[in-house]
Amino acid sequence: MNFKSILSNRVLPELKAASPYFTTAAIKQRAQQLAPEINLDSLAVYLSEATAAGLIHDAGRGWYSRLSERVPLDAKPVAKLIRAVEKAFPLLDFTVWSTAQINPWMHHLLAQPVAFLHADPDSLESVGDKLRELGWEVAVNPAPSAGPKSVRPGEKMVVLRPTLTKQPASQGRQDAIEKMLVDLVAEAQRLSLMDQSEAEGVVREVLSRHLLQIAEMQSYAKFRKLKTAVFE
Repeated sequence: MNFKSILSNRVLPELKAASPYFTTAAIKQRAQQLAPEINLDSLAVYLSEATAAGLIHDAGRGWYSRLSERVPLDAKPVAKLIRAVEKAFPLLDFTVWSTAQINPWMHHLLAQPVAFLHADPDSLESVGDKLRELGWEVAVNPAPSAGPKSVRPGEKMVVLRPTLTKQPASQGRQDAIEKMLVDLVAEAQRLSLMDQSEAEGVVREVLSRHLLQIAEMQSYAKFRKLKTAVFE
């Protein structure tokens, strides 16, 4: 059996059955276990062909997945906030997400949401003042000690945070799901939004059902100094 046959008939089916995600290193290891004499020089070509054929799906640098569907994020929970900020600050570069958008993967639904807006640090106070004028409840970059007191979940609760240089690229104003999940775990205890285990459970649920860019998410989690097995 040649390398391509081993890959398509044994290695990839076995790894796909074992886990939603797997690495290039895992592919190499299993191929060499099945055929120690195998030449891996053509691996990149075969993986490219397998991806093009839809047998596996690219999940970022050195990662592949059996999953093909990206996360379907509901834009409604952040639509009013985006419109309000764009109207008041048409030149401002910002992104948003809301805990309401991750409710489909929650074990216990969040009754009241909290929205997060990320922008240049120098603009946060101005944005916060304007949003308050417009009737929003705003917490500008609250510290962990002040967070639970200043953040009261509700339809108009917005937390303003500085944009981070290493954050995953957004899709327009909408933060990428990879960023949202890392931020959720980072903010869960910081703002008393939910138990840490519940936040990590959301990450695991999304990972089990949808295609994410794993390398990008891991890199951002590392940048944010999150030491949790859910991002390893």
